[in-house]
Amino acid sequence: MEPTFGHPLWISSGILLLIFGGLLFRWARRDNAGERIAIATRESAVNKLFKGGDTPRAAAQPLGRHYFRRAMAQFFGIAGFLLIIAGLMATVLGIFYVGG
Repeated sequence: MEPTFGHPLWISSGILLLIFGGLLFRWARRDNAGERIAIATRESAVNKLFKGGDTPRAAAQPLGRHYFRRAMAQFFGIAGFLLIIAGLMATVLGIFYVGG
């Protein structure tokens, strides 16, 4: 008996890739580290303008974590997008590829 689709394993793995890529992409879009970096930079500039002198070290220290989180969000966004594309390709090939 012939299966309905040529490659059901490709289809199921493609659907899993789509789901996982969508979750990664969604998490990356929800990250607002860029906004937090902009707010901290603006506050630092305003404090420097009105109070004069350098900003305290304690205010500048947490920015490293924000930069790292933003970089990771960008990486996971790109990885999620690529997983979505790979999942679509695996699903389509699983349905239509006849193969020998």
